[in-house]
Amino acid sequence: MSETGGWEPAFLAVSALLGEPVDVASAALDEAAARAALAGPFGSPSRSVRAAAVARVVAALVAELDGATLA
Repeated sequence: MSETGGWEPAFLAVSALLGEPVDVASAALDEAAARAALAGPFGSPSRSVRAAAVARVVAALVAELDGATLA
């Protein structure tokens, strides 16, 4: 997930898709990663900004999975 800044945004995005509140999901991250995640769009008070962040990260994740080959 190099395009999206590491695995943490993917973790938060998938957690959001599964219905987990962002504060609960971010609590599973270490303190620095949680602060960084909540300083960005995942911590926005705007639902549309958070939704766009989820969509952007999940699209990148799906594209990576689609391009992967099975060993």
